[in-house]
Amino acid sequence: MKKFQLVALGITSLLIVALISISSCRKETGCYDRELARRYENAFCTADCPGVVGCDGKTYCNSCEAARKGIRIK
Repeated sequence: MKKFQLVALGITSLLIVALISISSCRKETGCYDRELARRYENAFCTADCPGVVGCDGKTYCNSCEAARKGIRIK
């Protein structure tokens, strides 16, 4: 019985660690847009670089470059 309890505890611990790892790897909720990234993945972006701020707070060269990374601009 003791061996079964240890195995169950080990499995439970692994599941908790896996769930924490999965949830911490997600893109920022509400900011990353997978569809936007898909639409712009092969887009030709111009070299103009006025600088735009994305919804993640980072600065991108222009809105096209941000969109290629799936980030909407503010």
